[in-house]
Amino acid sequence: MQFTPYGGVLGATLVAVAIASLTDVLLIRQLQNVVDALRPQGISQGSEVAGGVLTAVGHWIDRLLPVTPAQAALWTIPAIIMALAFLRMVSSFAGDYGSAWLSNRVQADLRGKMFHRILRLPNGYFDASSTGTTLSRVTFDANQVSQAGLNVVNVAVRDSVATAGYLVSLFTIDWQLAVFCLALLPLVALVVIFAGRRMRRLSESAQHAMGELTRVLDESIGGQRVVKIFGGQDYEQHRFDEVVKLNRQLAVKHAATAAMNSGIIMMLIGATLSAVIYFALLRAQANALTPGAFVAFMGSLMAMQSPIKNLTKINEPLQRGLAAAKSVFGLIDAPIETDTGSTPLPRAAGRLQLQQVGFHYNAGDADAAPALRDVTLDIAAGETVALVGGSGSGKTTLASLLPRFYDVTSGRIMLDGVDVREYRLSDLRGQIALVSQDVVLFNDTLAANIAYGDPAPDQARIEAAARAAYAHEFIERQPKGYATEVGENGLRLSGGQRQRLAIARALYKDAPILILDEATSALDTESERQVQAALERLMKGRTTVVIAHRLSTIENADRIVVMNSGSIAEAGTHDALLAHGGLYARLYQTQKQLTS
Repeated sequence: MQFTPYGGVLGATLVAVAIASLTDVLLIRQLQNVVDALRPQGISQGSEVAGGVLTAVGHWIDRLLPVTPAQAALWTIPAIIMALAFLRMVSSFAGDYGSAWLSNRVQADLRGKMFHRILRLPNGYFDASSTGTTLSRVTFDANQVSQAGLNVVNVAVRDSVATAGYLVSLFTIDWQLAVFCLALLPLVALVVIFAGRRMRRLSESAQHAMGELTRVLDESIGGQRVVKIFGGQDYEQHRFDEVVKLNRQLAVKHAATAAMNSGIIMMLIGATLSAVIYFALLRAQANALTPGAFVAFMGSLMAMQSPIKNLTKINEPLQRGLAAAKSVFGLIDAPIETDTGSTPLPRAAGRLQLQQVGFHYNAGDADAAPALRDVTLDIAAGETVALVGGSGSGKTTLASLLPRFYDVTSGRIMLDGVDVREYRLSDLRGQIALVSQDVVLFNDTLAANIAYGDPAPDQARIEAAARAAYAHEFIERQPKGYATEVGENGLRLSGGQRQRLAIARALYKDAPILILDEATSALDTESERQVQAALERLMKGRTTVVIAHRLSTIENADRIVVMNSGSIAEAGTHDALLAHGGLYARLYQTQKQLTS
């Protein structure tokens, strides 16, 4: 299916492969001409197919020059062999080059489609799938599909043509002997079917095991600091050893099945070959076969073993490729985020209304507790609202619903009086900027990270955003200024610098709605002051939703909403909530005592 767009290249490649196989058959058939030409009577006139070309050429030469057939064969046979060898060289190169081009092109296209789909998958997919498994699909499985697909097609054409050619050659030499070659085909078919089913199961298990191996590696390498500080080396080593052991066991079982499949078939071929040789010798002794015909028959029969062996092994890469294809196309066909909206949204005013919003992470599980229940909240344009509460109270979930990382299970969220599901998804997210505690930076330049998502970045605007975020000075101190690469996830920068870059990115985007997910909680006092000053600039004139754990950072919010078990427990200003003496007052006093 994936080779369909490249039908012309595929067709030319397969034709070249078929020609290369056919030349092998014709080269071996020339053995009959060579051996018979060495006999005193020359080429056997009874061997019409084997000597047909030579006889015709000899008759043509005889009209021009008075030479004997033996003299004609002296240079005609080498000329034919040389021509076949040249044709073999050209066709073999064309087939190999075309195969390499197709395999790599299909692999690149599959990876491109998978990455395109990954970028558009809903958050729920990543909640249920490990990063390692997804990486394994893109890197390992895509390679398996392209390699197996092309190799199977290539082998099927090349070795089918060769096998058919050798069979035709055998029947034209001696049909009675050739019949013996067909006796093993039903037994071969049974062996292939049995082995194929087992290899398919083993291949699917191997794909899953490779995904687990990638997942363990990804977690251990990504969390290497945690592994070291908590002494988890032995635990991680055990996990890795177990998954390596599983991969090894599956690989050995797969190899054993393939070896048994090939071995049994070759044994059947060997038995048939022995019988054919016996009867061929009898017919040669009875002068029913010329020496040349006998040599050509045996040469073709021996040469036919290789393509038959390859055809019997074709099931192994086929089943491996089918298992990988199941994984690859499972990702490519995974449902993307639902963009049901059609209403354009150039720039929002920023009023948000949550009307009896409820949300389940596992909507299909009736016993699962809802993450949000009956949340009603009206946020005016330009207002700053802080969400506070204990872990699991629903703060992050509520904020995740605004850009439709998840869709509400019940109720609705309105932006400027319109249900957010009616807006085009790209337009809706274009109205929202996010600054979180876990800053994500890409291994690109500082300027590219600030202007991320802009296809035509404006350097003056980038610098203005950096100045407003108090990031310009430290950027200018970098070796290449704004052209300095930040390293993997900005590890070359301090926590405060990374936060200020995230704020500069939000300032560059200039979205009317801002989500702050505890943007200062992991910073030291000096960095916090700088980041807080940058945040105040960023929040000015924007509708801001702040997720806060440190209550001291949101005392100046226009309104504080206290979440508890997925519902709004209380709301009001900092002073009003303290005076009320409810949940917020208890949380505030507890934090104050812990920090004093």
